[in-house]
Amino acid sequence: MTDPSSGRSALAAYRALPSLAGWGYLIATSLGRLPVSMVPLAILTLATSATGSIAVGGVAAAATALGEAVGAPVGGALSDRWGQRRVLLIGVVTNVASVVAFVLAVGHVPDGLAVALAGLAGLSLPQVGPLSRVRWLAMSRDDVSAAFAFEGVVDEVVYIIGPALVGIVAVVLSPQLSLLAAAALIAVFVTQFALHRSAALVPRREPTTDADVVAAAEGGRARSAMAALVLAGMLAMGVFFGASQAGLTAFARTQGVPDAGALFYAVMAIGSAVTTMAMVALPSSIGPWMRWIGAAVGMALGGIGMTLAPTVPILLMFAVFAGAFQGPALLTLYSVAGSIAERTRAGVLMTLTGSGVVLGVGIGTAVGGAGAAIGGAAAAFSLVVAASVLLALLGGVAGVLGRERR
Repeated sequence: MTDPSSGRSALAAYRALPSLAGWGYLIATSLGRLPVSMVPLAILTLATSATGSIAVGGVAAAATALGEAVGAPVGGALSDRWGQRRVLLIGVVTNVASVVAFVLAVGHVPDGLAVALAGLAGLSLPQVGPLSRVRWLAMSRDDVSAAFAFEGVVDEVVYIIGPALVGIVAVVLSPQLSLLAAAALIAVFVTQFALHRSAALVPRREPTTDADVVAAAEGGRARSAMAALVLAGMLAMGVFFGASQAGLTAFARTQGVPDAGALFYAVMAIGSAVTTMAMVALPSSIGPWMRWIGAAVGMALGGIGMTLAPTVPILLMFAVFAGAFQGPALLTLYSVAGSIAERTRAGVLMTLTGSGVVLGVGIGTAVGGAGAAIGGAAAAFSLVVAASVLLALLGGVAGVLGRERR
């Protein structure tokens, strides 16, 4: 396999990453984002345990997700202006303090105050993944394809390991320690990520001048339209993820294995990680729009198969098939976002795309779960198909706009 952008083998492209950024960076960016997948579930688990109410736990977890969706782009915009290091270190202190306060307060203070602390924990959650992609853009444009593939695989692994780690620690030790473990990871590895030398390579956005306004007006409309399509695509991706989780959980219940839903989703994510790694070997003749549309069509076909699947083995076969396209779709969307990002505004765009996925997951889980309660797993999987079709349509529009920009 070869990297089409440079003629190197795909393996050589990945081998270049440690020499480019250092193993310390790869470890920090990997473990530093693990809490993103841990904190909402840990808050749900602890709030439910401490108050005895799943309703309070659900509201607290929702407040965390909403806080993250709002705080991520705000943090991205601030990092463009002030630099990543300062914003990340402020986020570390605020997040660790809010998590510790939540652990001490929940079950002992009015539920509204506990929910507010959960929201603050989400608002201040450091967005290592999007900001790491910004750094790769600054470190080397030649290695972005392999770097973004690496980032995509790390995201997939994080969303498998994080919830599992919360469950294990909560059962073996305590729900409090599962949330404090996430805070400890933030304190150590996000701080390491913030202090890494690569933070200084990201250019800051200076105060706007008249010349900047004129330059932005000349190419801003097309760039803004493309950014809107990417954000809508990320929202569709999130709905796909959330509805898949709801559908797989509902299907597991109907098959008499109610606790296997998360395992089914993990199997789906494994196929995604493999194909994401292989994306760097695709020839350049398969452009971003073809990749975008092709991946969305594959997701839709997998969703149709899951909707019609009568047994667990057949369901898993189509889940792996759909998963094999979800990673490449997400990678393509991030790559398009990177290609249109202004060097001094990449932070806000990358964090906005991440927020789109977070919001989409919330919508997909809620709507898919409600649909599954009425019409079974097939109803949730129908939402998977609908989100995939929407993603393909958005890719078609983006392709037309992209050709017009040339």
